[in-house]
Amino acid sequence: MNHLVKTSKNILLNNNNVKLLKRGYASEAQVAAATAHADKREAERLERKKKAVELAGREDIRSNGSKLLEKFKIPRIIDLQDPKVQKEDPSILRNMEKAKMRIKEVNDGTPKAVNPKYQGHYKFTSGVIIERFPSLNPLPNEIEKTYMESYERLQSICRRDPIRFISLVEDLPEFKEDQREKKDQDNIQDEFEEDFSNYTPESRQTEADIKDDRKSLDRKLDKSLYLIINKSGSRYDWQFPSTNWVKGESMKNAAERSLRDSLGSNWKYFIPSQAPCGVYKYNVDDDVQELIKAQGIKEFFYRAHYFGGDFQINSKIVKDYLWVSKDELQEYFDEDYYNETVKLIFDDCYYAYVKTSQ
Repeated sequence: MNHLVKTSKNILLNNNNVKLLKRGYASEAQVAAATAHADKREAERLERKKKAVELAGREDIRSNGSKLLEKFKIPRIIDLQDPKVQKEDPSILRNMEKAKMRIKEVNDGTPKAVNPKYQGHYKFTSGVIIERFPSLNPLPNEIEKTYMESYERLQSICRRDPIRFISLVEDLPEFKEDQREKKDQDNIQDEFEEDFSNYTPESRQTEADIKDDRKSLDRKLDKSLYLIINKSGSRYDWQFPSTNWVKGESMKNAAERSLRDSLGSNWKYFIPSQAPCGVYKYNVDDDVQELIKAQGIKEFFYRAHYFGGDFQINSKIVKDYLWVSKDELQEYFDEDYYNETVKLIFDDCYYAYVKTSQ
């Protein structure tokens, strides 16, 4: 059994110029362990000081960027190919192998170009998904209707008047006065309810809905509408406005140029992001590959909001245009084009959620 050393209040233990402050009771083993730990830390400090003195005499040949990273403790970009990084986290190597296998599967499923020099080369285009926001909340679906009915039943139960022993006080004069006041309030409430019952809300269906005028914006007011065009010389019958990217301009500038060239400048729109919301990559036929000097086309899509104005259709580029809902896009788009672009469009219920949550 270790001998207990009782300290009065403070005992200073000096060992290699290291002072340990002990309070209360401490065994000899605990004091020895604390002293050894202090010796170890002092040795590490002296070693760091020695290295610092050695480095001070050398010329610092590091770049200014490396110095800034070290001075301000800026996190470095992790190189996943670094064996040290892979050794620290073995899951990195496993995930990289899985990613390589997925990339290989995609590449194997991609048809090879006729000319080997076109393999991997793509021509860039920029398109715009122009959206007219809904002005009415969409009608509730079956699940929402069931929830609202259950909520109303619950609220009606909570709003019930408490049970009173009216029979005990109904003959009192105070009670009769209260009853007269209540009747007057009920009469006023009945008048308001009668006035409200005569109110007829405006129909959600417009004249454009009845005529199914798909060039009009006054239809499907509870849904978003999207602009599609029939473009001259395009491989698709109907598509979103798009144009070829020119070297030196950004993808967003190309998207804005496609709108100006096709629809004029007398209307207002807003592209909220500098980055595209998605990309559609596809290969073209052999003769087209020779024409565009590329294996295929990568089309970057931007989301835009329509805020009013009239189009000035450029007949050299656009043959026709329509405003259609998300459900109607499938009637006009090719299957591949529809499957890739419909994923970039919000559901109409999203805007109802945004309105109610604000």
